[in-house]
Amino acid sequence: MQPLDETLVAFHPPQREMTRVHRISEHDTGVSCSAPSVAVMTVSEFFADYAEALLARDAAAIARMYAVPALIVFPGRSIPVTDEAETEAFFASNWDQYEGVDEASPQVDVLAESAASVWADVTWSYGGSPRERFCYQLVPAADGYRIAVLTPL
Repeated sequence: MQPLDETLVAFHPPQREMTRVHRISEHDTGVSCSAPSVAVMTVSEFFADYAEALLARDAAAIARMYAVPALIVFPGRSIPVTDEAETEAFFASNWDQYEGVDEASPQVDVLAESAASVWADVTWSYGGSPRERFCYQLVPAADGYRIAVLTPL
Protein backbone atom coordinates (compact mmCIF):
# COMPACT_ATOMS: atom_id res chain seq x y z
CA MET A 1 0.00 0.00 0.00
CA GLN A 2 1.12 3.54 -0.76
CA PRO A 3 1.15 5.88 2.25
CA LEU A 4 -1.26 8.82 2.09
CA ASP A 5 0.02 11.66 -0.14
CA GLU A 6 2.93 9.62 -1.53
CA THR A 7 3.65 10.53 -5.13
CA LEU A 8 4.35 8.02 -7.85
CA VAL A 9 6.42 9.28 -10.77
CA ALA A 10 6.34 7.80 -14.26
CA PHE A 11 8.58 9.08 -17.04
CA HIS A 12 7.41 8.84 -20.64
CA PRO A 13 10.46 9.43 -22.86
CA PRO A 14 8.71 9.38 -26.25
CA GLN A 15 6.53 12.32 -25.22
CA ARG A 16 9.23 14.08 -23.15
CA GLU A 17 6.69 14.32 -20.36
CA MET A 18 6.69 13.64 -16.68
CA THR A 19 3.46 12.29 -15.28
CA ARG A 20 2.78 12.83 -11.61
CA VAL A 21 0.17 10.57 -10.08
CA HIS A 22 -1.04 11.53 -6.61
CA ARG A 23 -2.97 8.84 -4.78
CA ILE A 24 -6.22 10.15 -3.33
CA SER A 25 -5.94 7.86 -0.31
CA GLU A 26 -3.83 4.97 0.85
CA HIS A 27 -6.73 2.68 0.01
CA ASP A 28 -7.13 3.90 -3.58
CA THR A 29 -7.13 0.82 -5.77
CA GLY A 30 -8.11 2.63 -8.94
CA VAL A 31 -11.35 0.61 -8.98
CA SER A 32 -13.50 3.04 -7.00
CA CYS A 33 -14.71 6.48 -8.04
CA SER A 34 -11.66 7.99 -6.35
CA ALA A 35 -9.40 8.07 -9.40
CA PRO A 36 -5.87 9.50 -8.97
CA SER A 37 -5.26 13.00 -10.27
CA VAL A 38 -2.61 13.32 -12.97
CA ALA A 39 -0.54 16.33 -13.98
CA VAL A 40 1.83 16.36 -16.95
CA MET A 41 4.87 18.60 -17.45
CA THR A 42 6.76 18.71 -20.74
CA VAL A 43 10.33 19.87 -21.17
CA SER A 44 9.06 23.01 -22.93
CA GLU A 45 6.71 23.76 -20.03
CA PHE A 46 9.61 23.40 -17.60
CA PHE A 47 11.60 26.03 -19.48
CA ALA A 48 8.55 28.29 -19.81
CA ASP A 49 8.25 28.15 -16.01
CA TYR A 50 11.99 28.85 -15.73
CA ALA A 51 11.63 31.90 -17.99
CA GLU A 52 8.72 33.15 -15.90
CA ALA A 53 10.78 32.87 -12.69
CA LEU A 54 13.73 34.56 -14.40
CA LEU A 55 11.62 37.50 -15.55
CA ALA A 56 10.08 37.80 -12.08
CA ARG A 57 13.63 37.85 -10.64
CA ASP A 58 12.48 35.08 -8.31
CA ALA A 59 15.73 33.50 -7.12
CA ALA A 60 13.91 31.13 -4.75
CA ALA A 61 11.71 29.76 -7.57
CA ILE A 62 14.74 29.24 -9.82
CA ALA A 63 16.64 27.53 -7.00
CA ARG A 64 13.77 25.06 -6.57
CA MET A 65 14.20 24.11 -10.23
CA TYR A 66 17.71 22.74 -9.58
CA ALA A 67 18.42 19.29 -8.20
CA VAL A 68 20.54 18.95 -5.09
CA PRO A 69 23.22 17.98 -5.66
CA ALA A 70 23.72 19.63 -9.04
CA LEU A 71 26.78 20.34 -11.16
CA ILE A 72 27.56 23.50 -13.12
CA VAL A 73 30.26 22.77 -15.70
CA PHE A 74 32.23 25.71 -17.10
CA PRO A 75 35.26 25.34 -19.39
CA GLY A 76 38.12 24.39 -17.06
CA ARG A 77 35.98 24.53 -13.93
CA SER A 78 33.15 22.51 -12.42
CA ILE A 79 31.06 23.79 -9.53
CA PRO A 80 29.24 21.25 -7.36
CA VAL A 81 26.06 22.66 -5.82
CA THR A 82 25.16 20.94 -2.58
CA ASP A 83 22.43 23.20 -1.19
CA GLU A 84 19.42 24.95 -2.72
CA ALA A 85 20.47 28.12 -0.86
CA GLU A 86 23.67 28.27 -2.97
CA THR A 87 21.64 28.48 -6.18
CA GLU A 88 19.28 31.04 -4.70
CA ALA A 89 22.19 33.21 -3.49
CA PHE A 90 23.88 33.00 -6.90
CA PHE A 91 20.82 34.24 -8.77
CA ALA A 92 19.95 36.84 -6.15
CA SER A 93 23.41 38.37 -6.50
CA ASN A 94 23.55 38.26 -10.32
CA TRP A 95 20.34 39.91 -11.49
CA ASP A 96 22.37 42.80 -12.94
CA GLN A 97 23.33 40.58 -15.91
CA TYR A 98 19.63 40.60 -16.85
CA GLU A 99 19.26 44.38 -16.56
CA GLY A 100 16.67 45.56 -19.07
CA VAL A 101 15.54 42.03 -19.92
CA ASP A 102 11.76 41.89 -19.84
CA GLU A 103 11.25 39.03 -22.32
CA ALA A 104 12.90 35.61 -22.32
CA SER A 105 12.23 32.99 -24.98
CA PRO A 106 13.75 29.54 -24.68
CA GLN A 107 14.25 27.55 -27.87
CA VAL A 108 14.41 23.95 -26.67
CA ASP A 109 16.00 21.10 -28.61
CA VAL A 110 15.95 17.73 -26.84
CA LEU A 111 19.26 16.05 -27.61
CA ALA A 112 18.72 12.75 -25.84
CA GLU A 113 16.49 11.13 -23.29
CA SER A 114 16.32 8.08 -21.12
CA ALA A 115 14.16 6.85 -18.29
CA ALA A 116 16.50 8.67 -15.89
CA SER A 117 17.03 12.05 -17.59
CA VAL A 118 16.60 14.39 -20.52
CA TRP A 119 19.38 16.41 -22.16
CA ALA A 120 18.17 19.67 -23.67
CA ASP A 121 20.06 22.24 -25.73
CA VAL A 122 18.40 25.55 -24.90
CA THR A 123 19.06 28.86 -26.64
CA TRP A 124 17.74 31.81 -24.64
CA SER A 125 16.67 34.89 -26.57
CA TYR A 126 16.24 38.20 -24.79
CA GLY A 127 14.67 41.10 -26.67
CA GLY A 128 14.35 38.94 -29.78
CA SER A 129 18.07 38.09 -30.03
CA PRO A 130 19.81 34.84 -29.03
CA ARG A 131 21.95 35.67 -26.00
CA GLU A 132 22.73 32.48 -24.04
CA ARG A 133 22.96 28.79 -24.84
CA PHE A 134 23.16 25.94 -22.36
CA CYS A 135 22.91 22.18 -22.26
CA TYR A 136 20.67 21.12 -19.37
CA GLN A 137 20.48 17.61 -17.98
CA LEU A 138 17.05 17.32 -16.39
CA VAL A 139 16.07 14.62 -13.94
CA PRO A 140 12.56 13.69 -12.84
CA ALA A 141 11.35 14.79 -9.41
CA ALA A 142 8.04 14.33 -7.63
CA ASP A 143 6.64 17.64 -8.95
CA GLY A 144 8.37 17.97 -12.32
CA TYR A 145 11.91 18.23 -13.61
CA ARG A 146 15.04 19.47 -11.87
CA ILE A 147 18.29 20.67 -13.46
CA ALA A 148 21.01 18.23 -12.46
CA VAL A 149 23.80 19.44 -14.75
CA LEU A 150 24.17 22.79 -16.51
CA THR A 151 26.81 23.35 -19.18
CA PRO A 152 27.23 26.62 -21.08
CA LEU A 153 27.65 26.04 -24.83
